[in-house]
Amino acid sequence: MSSTPRNILVTGAGGGMCRGINARLAGAGHTIVCVDLDAQSSETAAKTIREAGGKAFSFAADVADEASVGNLLTDVTATVGPVQALVNAAGILDRKYLADSTAESFRRALDVNLVGPFNLIKAFSPAMIEGGWGRIINIASIAGVTGYPYPSYAASKAGLVNLTRSLLEDFWGTGITVNSICPGVVDTPMVIQEVRDQVRRRVPTQTIIEPAEIGAMIAFLLTDEARNINGADLLVDGGATRLFSLFNNHAD
Repeated sequence: MSSTPRNILVTGAGGGMCRGINARLAGAGHTIVCVDLDAQSSETAAKTIREAGGKAFSFAADVADEASVGNLLTDVTATVGPVQALVNAAGILDRKYLADSTAESFRRALDVNLVGPFNLIKAFSPAMIEGGWGRIINIASIAGVTGYPYPSYAASKAGLVNLTRSLLEDFWGTGITVNSICPGVVDTPMVIQEVRDQVRRRVPTQTIIEPAEIGAMIAFLLTDEARNINGADLLVDGGATRLFSLFNNHAD
């Protein structure tokens, strides 16, 4: 399957999962607009794409800040042109149980993981509507489906899944689809060894997901063959969610 080359904005572009996403999408001929809070991380991601023969631009922005996203919209539009697809992959994992959490730390996770995608969608979707085509892909997590010992992360990802479902009315008849992808354990530096060790015991495929697999799912959603996948919550988890016990510390 192939798709028309598009301008695709990827947030959290300097992160481990996005390495696979960026490479897969750039390899399909898309132009990648790399966005990260850290300007150097963003530029490193874009440089890696360009060195591999792809097209990429880098920008720095705080997705949780509405004004920063507004400036990003202006800069990207002036430099690259309209964005046709948005991949909301920026996220933070606050490793705090309830007793250790504060309202500030909980709010920060919500701001980045949930308010951030909202800001990006609000800013960049008007150009998609004007162009009559768009793809919005939110990277959530199975933690938003099953729950998770770190409540701020689980709550923010559950909110992202339901934000996805709630936007169908807004994009009715516009040519835009909006979907979420819920990965299981992806091979990134964010995953601690304890979780890696659980995969063989608690995931039916007994495998950790490679970032390129998430990139392949996104690449498919960009094709015409995927035009009727809309409002979906797509699990890429090796079957872990069906068992529900992946993150249960008290399981045998």
